[in-house]
Amino acid sequence: MNGPEQHKNHDHASILEQIRNDRIDIGTMDGFKPLLEAFPENPDLYRKYADRLAAANQPEAALVAYHRAAGLYLEAGMVLQSIVAKILAWSIVKPSHREGRDFHAKVRRMGGGDVPSQLFFPQLRYEEMVALMLRLTRIRLAPGTTVYDVGQEATQIYFIVSGELTETPPQTKDGQPSDAIALAENDIFGDIFPLEEASYCRARVATTSAVEMVKMSKPVLKAACYRYPRIRERLERLSRVRTPQDSDRIWKTVRRSCRYCLPADVKLELAPKNPAEKRVLHGSLRDLSTGGICVALKNDFPPPDSKFQLKENTTLTILEGNRTVINHLTGKVAWRTTVGSSSHPIHIVGIAFNQMAEETAIALNAFCTISNDEQDMIWNLWNHLVRP
Repeated sequence: MNGPEQHKNHDHASILEQIRNDRIDIGTMDGFKPLLEAFPENPDLYRKYADRLAAANQPEAALVAYHRAAGLYLEAGMVLQSIVAKILAWSIVKPSHREGRDFHAKVRRMGGGDVPSQLFFPQLRYEEMVALMLRLTRIRLAPGTTVYDVGQEATQIYFIVSGELTETPPQTKDGQPSDAIALAENDIFGDIFPLEEASYCRARVATTSAVEMVKMSKPVLKAACYRYPRIRERLERLSRVRTPQDSDRIWKTVRRSCRYCLPADVKLELAPKNPAEKRVLHGSLRDLSTGGICVALKNDFPPPDSKFQLKENTTLTILEGNRTVINHLTGKVAWRTTVGSSSHPIHIVGIAFNQMAEETAIALNAFCTISNDEQDMIWNLWNHLVRP
């Protein structure tokens, strides 16, 4: 990087995302300070900072940074990333049972959504989650690395923490190449079932960027499932999910469009077939992409019932305070779930957007992505304060 003028060549990609994916290296420990001051709520920065402190043999400072990253990840709904940060923190100082149970309670409360890892980990009991955390192995892979190929014996289950991969099935029966499936953070992959028998990889999986994952070998998972049968039940239930774009996969795949966690309120107007049952609900934005939205409904919303139908049409308005940011977004209810405790339930609904007008798509993309002024501020911080 020679100056702020080059940032246009990166399509205004966030400098934070480049740091996270190791495309930019911060040369010194002091180089993190101005970025942490400018973005005190960014979990990826704290995670990178903690990794650098741990590598520099500064365990006490690394411990603090890992805990900070874990908390921020959970607040953003990034359960797997929070768990990995906690694993790294607890590898420095063993936690008390109280600390472990407090973290588990937060995972149960904050988890939820339609991504595989967020469906899996929050459903686990305390002892089940700890059993998996103790057995997961963290790995990093460079771009262009083959994880496994078609026909190899399947020996691992993988959870993607960050980065991107492709899963390419073998050629079709008529010799035509198969479409590759994009895998990204929070995806799960690995053809490990049935656990009691040898199984073989159905596709080739390779990295397309720097990737961090946690994995577990089939024998270790089998032993954990023998002791805690609910782990197996939850994984098998998740593995049976099928979606139209990847009906041959054993695992559900994360929605491919980028997600953003932004502070905003949402108004939903549900329009069932019977106009008399039209309802208006209010909630807070949990995550957003150009393909759909996840909304945590306000506490006055009753538990989902038979009237809250999947595929129900809805019109959404996104608000910042009293200001309308995006209006007349339309879509259909894709999923619903309830997290939290029985006394304090959080009802969450996922909505897939319908095809939208060009001006609406532009407005939504502008709301999701970082502003040019803020991008310039990051680049100025990088060039004037961070570069060694």
